[in-house]
Amino acid sequence: MKILIVDDDPLSRLTLEATLSRFGPCLCAENGSEGLDLYTRALDAGEPFSVVFMDIQMPIMDGHTALTAIRALEKERGLPPGREAKAVMITCHDDVKNVATSFFRGNVTCYFTKPLNLAAMVETLKKEAVL
Repeated sequence: MKILIVDDDPLSRLTLEATLSRFGPCLCAENGSEGLDLYTRALDAGEPFSVVFMDIQMPIMDGHTALTAIRALEKERGLPPGREAKAVMITCHDDVKNVATSFFRGNVTCYFTKPLNLAAMVETLKKEAVL
């Protein structure tokens, strides 16, 4: 399992990487544009990410835009249904609009709000077959 973490907060990236690295190698990006670039390079190398952890509010490119671009790239590359990366939103936004956009436009598997309860998050991710 290869994991991409996209978050503009260095502490969030560090915490997520420390928590998730036991499930597989983690690469981190500090905005959606960097995350999209890492995702594209991984596809080009034939080593795609299994799961993407994405913050919503970030400079340069927000999480919704980045995840929409990732989904378009997967479709463009002909990834069959079920082979796309699982997506997890991790953000401070818990309003209905952001939650709905994440699930319907970004096809996310799970949505967590900060501050995170890491143990509960990992338990949910295992139950949802993300990890």
